[in-house]
Amino acid sequence: MIFGKLITGTPVLALSIAFAAAVHASDNAPTAPEASPDVYKILAENEQWRVIEATWQPGQEDNLHSHPADRVSIYPMDCELRLSKPDGTFRDASPKAGAVKAHTGEPVKAHTAKNMGDKVCVMTIVELK
Repeated sequence: MIFGKLITGTPVLALSIAFAAAVHASDNAPTAPEASPDVYKILAENEQWRVIEATWQPGQEDNLHSHPADRVSIYPMDCELRLSKPDGTFRDASPKAGAVKAHTGEPVKAHTAKNMGDKVCVMTIVELK
């Protein structure tokens, strides 16, 4: 029921809307589904939140995009990802199958994600708008 509390909480929603607007004003990076519809598919959406499934083939890199501050990432399988910023800096992440990470605070500014592994990588993202 954690999703229910996150999604329906009015203070969290108001904060999320403000941060989502700030990310697009600050770095002009499109949302992930706008930037790479071949990777990010919207599974469900309303005025408050959306559920996105991201699928990267081995070696596939998505286009420059951003995310709102408040979101949850769910990994149904092991993944090897490289997250790169426009300035060339990057960090590698190796989430394991079953990992769930709640993100709050600052929006994620412009970046790309690349599957560095030799298997498909899938992630589900629940974002507050």
